[in-house]
Amino acid sequence: MGTAEKRNMARAIMALVVLCCAIMAFVEVAVEPAYPVKSGIKVIVFLLFPLAAAKAARLPLFGRSLHLLEGRDIAKLLALGALIYGVILGGYALTRGIFDYGALVASLSADQRVDSGSFWGVALYISLCNSLLEEFLFRAVSFLLLSRYAARRLAYTFSSVAFALYHVAMIGASFPLPLLLLALIGLAAGGCIFDYVDERSGTIYPSWVIHMFADLAIITIWYLHI
Repeated sequence: MGTAEKRNMARAIMALVVLCCAIMAFVEVAVEPAYPVKSGIKVIVFLLFPLAAAKAARLPLFGRSLHLLEGRDIAKLLALGALIYGVILGGYALTRGIFDYGALVASLSADQRVDSGSFWGVALYISLCNSLLEEFLFRAVSFLLLSRYAARRLAYTFSSVAFALYHVAMIGASFPLPLLLLALIGLAAGGCIFDYVDERSGTIYPSWVIHMFADLAIITIWYLHI
């Protein structure tokens, strides 16, 4: 494939990711369907739509990105995930006197239509399924796949910024500005870390495990205030 063809392919991949994020952001912010409906739409937008586009373009989307890891690598990832969990909860402990997490959780719960009765179902979906859908789009597509056709620096920048902006769009109305900016920086940095660990392994499983533990920490904080 020539340079011009690679450039066009890279642009097409980035456009696909932006379109997927824009559709899902519109659904979450403007339409605001019930959580099960929103979850089903996200499967279509973040997984099935990119797969259909890849098939139409005859792209080998999966490749090595979904190859299973060995037991030793899984153990290391679980240890790293536990560390991430501890860091996030430590940050919460240090800042709970500064930010009103109770009001923040109440706002998020109202936005997501989550109460104590539906909490555990939503928590399980977020930790396992939602994290996998996001890692598929932001790592398998917008990083590992994009890296085949674009410069490494561009793939890092695009995937991490897209990851951060998508999440900020979801929480923007609920977070005060200082915490929103902190979340934006943290999400972009986290996206770069996810890219790095996936680049080393060539699969999306490292970032998925870390993402799961990060979500578990957030869910723990949510549970403490719901």
